[in-house]
Amino acid sequence: MSAMVKKTILLDQDYIDRAVKIFGVKTEKEAVNKALELAIIDNDIIQVHKEIGGRGEIEEVFR
Repeated sequence: MSAMVKKTILLDQDYIDRAVKIFGVKTEKEAVNKALELAIIDNDIIQVHKEIGGRGEIEEVFR
């Protein structure tokens, strides 16, 4: 696992509440980390898709 760092940032509470429910996690921290992880995974998939010539269909989940 990567190093964990403490950050003080303003986040949309409605988004956090929704993420907690979507991911079925217990804490807001888990929800935010999972959302960030999925955004990175989605980007990796899109990049590989472009590298192979963009054949086939792919849906961008995060924009």
